[in-house]
Amino acid sequence: MAKDPLDEMIQFLKPQARIDLKHIALDHLLGLSGTEDGINVLLKNEKIIQSIIELTNDKVDEINKNALLLLVNVTANTTGASEIIKYKPSYKNVIEIFIGYVLDQQKKDADAVCMILSNITRQENIVEECLDSFMPHLNDLLNVFVNLDYNKKGSKLHYLAPMFSNLSCSPRIRKWLTEENPYVPLLKLLPFCNYEQSVILRGGVIGTIRNLSFDTKYHDFLLSNDLELLTYLLSPLMGNEDYPDDEMDKLPIALQYLPKEKQRDADVDIRKMIIETLNQLCAQRKGREILRDNGVYYVLRENHKWEKDPNILLACENVVDILIQKEDEVGAEDLTTVEIPEDMTEKFQKMDEEYINSVK
Repeated sequence: MAKDPLDEMIQFLKPQARIDLKHIALDHLLGLSGTEDGINVLLKNEKIIQSIIELTNDKVDEINKNALLLLVNVTANTTGASEIIKYKPSYKNVIEIFIGYVLDQQKKDADAVCMILSNITRQENIVEECLDSFMPHLNDLLNVFVNLDYNKKGSKLHYLAPMFSNLSCSPRIRKWLTEENPYVPLLKLLPFCNYEQSVILRGGVIGTIRNLSFDTKYHDFLLSNDLELLTYLLSPLMGNEDYPDDEMDKLPIALQYLPKEKQRDADVDIRKMIIETLNQLCAQRKGREILRDNGVYYVLRENHKWEKDPNILLACENVVDILIQKEDEVGAEDLTTVEIPEDMTEKFQKMDEEYINSVK
């Protein structure tokens, strides 16, 4: 068997190696991690990966940073993410190590750590494999997330938001989000739906809510008065338009008479996720009635006038079509129980494609 040329570099990646040699070796490997072929080469050498993980806690900041950036690249690769979680340096698995870094207020480059955790949790099969490592630390991670000045070295930690969104694909995490006491985690997350300073943070929080909405057993909780979910969801879809008094009175109180400088969220994906969430909340009669009683139709009507993206226009019309119907016209208490023939599904998909193409 041919010798792996990377084996010669291992000696330069030891914690006790000369700093200049560690720099040179890591710079080479960082460049290698920029391509899929390079990542595959790295993954074939377990000792190299082990050494890189250990260097994420090097005493030299630049070494520490490059090791983390290399792992950001590796975990962005599907195979790379699956392979990295198998490592257990210092008798801890990498998830526990990286969570420890996030919880360390003095950790420089903690943003890269959050990106690694976001990358790793992007795949549902990996999420389930990692949950036992995440579960004991979820409350601590959430408290770090909502404390915007937690990290004392300048890291923003915004990538914790997509990490939570990824984790919420798991039933165990959805249960934690809605049932954890004494403070329900979702109550802490919701205000960040309108966090203007970071689209990554907003998108992660709204993605978490959307994932919850796919599970109808949580709809009563999501639409409860204590949560005020619609206030947070509708705000990014609203501009400074005026509504007639009778329509204004139906809107959640916090959304009535918004200032003239109010603007809709500029991010297409966020607007789309919100409307998809509203669509899911229309699944059951009780949810539809709550959406009607809170003026959701009026907000979507005005958003439709403003919107340019064809996919969002279609998603908006799908929700409006449900809300403008009377319940006897809807014809089902729970739309998730309605079976649609395969040929009709294909027909609807074709109609959607034709609509989108006609709007472009």
